[in-house]
Amino acid sequence: MTLPAEVPASAPDSVLFLAGGPGQAATSLASFAGASGLRRTRDIVLVDQRGTGGSNPLECRFYGPPEHPQSYFAPFLPLDQVRACREALASRADLSQYTTSASVADLEAVRDALGLDRVNLIGLSYGTRLAMEYLRRHERHVRAVVLDGPVPPSIAMPQDFGRLAQASVDGLLTECLAVPACASAFPEIRRESREVFRRLQDSPATVEVAHPDGGAAGRVVLTRDHAAEAIRYMTYVPRSAADVPLVLHRAYTGDHRPLADFLIRDRRTGGFDGLYLSITCAEDVPFLSGDAADRDRDTYLGFYRVREQRAACAEWPRGRAPDWRGVPVTSNVPVLLLTGALDPVTPPQHGAEIARTLRNSRQLSVPFAGHSRAGLAGLACVDAAVRTFVERADFTGLDPACLDSIARPAFSLPR
Repeated sequence: MTLPAEVPASAPDSVLFLAGGPGQAATSLASFAGASGLRRTRDIVLVDQRGTGGSNPLECRFYGPPEHPQSYFAPFLPLDQVRACREALASRADLSQYTTSASVADLEAVRDALGLDRVNLIGLSYGTRLAMEYLRRHERHVRAVVLDGPVPPSIAMPQDFGRLAQASVDGLLTECLAVPACASAFPEIRRESREVFRRLQDSPATVEVAHPDGGAAGRVVLTRDHAAEAIRYMTYVPRSAADVPLVLHRAYTGDHRPLADFLIRDRRTGGFDGLYLSITCAEDVPFLSGDAADRDRDTYLGFYRVREQRAACAEWPRGRAPDWRGVPVTSNVPVLLLTGALDPVTPPQHGAEIARTLRNSRQLSVPFAGHSRAGLAGLACVDAAVRTFVERADFTGLDPACLDSIARPAFSLPR
């Protein structure tokens, strides 16, 4: 899909948006990309990565149906559903052929077919991996790169997910306790948070919940893993992160309904799918450290992601191991890195590691942001920085001081 530039004499170097997940279709970003301001002088090209959107989507449904609420409180990657999805997809796809390297080759074929000499890349989350690997192989065709929520080639997901999630929650609760109203409402929130997960480890909670799409209400069992997953994904987005102290406090008092409601809403879309498994089972899980589970053991998230993903990948076809694993990307192409100060999955230190070998790079760490910036006020500063950078392909006029104008949403308080 191409969104044509708004001016007739547009710049010849189009902007390619590379979506996250892996599993998100780039075409689903059409509204976001069109509103970015980048379309004023350049075409925007949205290419569905193989296995997404219109490119033979590898869709799995791990949870559901709506009339059975407990089915949304299965393990993160239920093995029976993983096997069923593998068998269904194998009838129309070689699941070992869905890798980042294959997608880089696809992007290069698209660039060549469109007759574009050079392109600008904007990678979001997993899309930053795709952008970096394209840059590694086809630097001469790249004019500028924006990496939004990047992860270095040295990091194998879900390595240290527990420790990163814990650091994010700790930072969030520190911010709560620095706000008089939040500190007054939740003076013991650190202790209460630890107690919530300790209790659920000892005894899962039974909660009345209904599917948001009209399914019948029912009683479900909420485990520590479920609660941890809900809190982790709440911290992805500042808008929902503002609810975390209240949600943890309510769980401490015995009301686990907000945790269950968030999880069923989050899982209703299907979440992780076949492309996620094809890519991570080839490129990440085999490269987890031997002590990956132990490293996360003492965090609120624990090591369940390591456990779940290792088990699922044992059931999934594995593509060729990447030749880029652990090899930094080096380039003179200008690269702007955007990270969230409280990101529980791609924190600022990831961006700093990548920047060390990109000789023409700058990093902006957005205060209060998680993996997303949704809900923050004052984001015009970040949006303008991206537009100006892509327009000029250099860092002229980039003013990190403007980040000081960004404000977080108010923390939710008891009624």
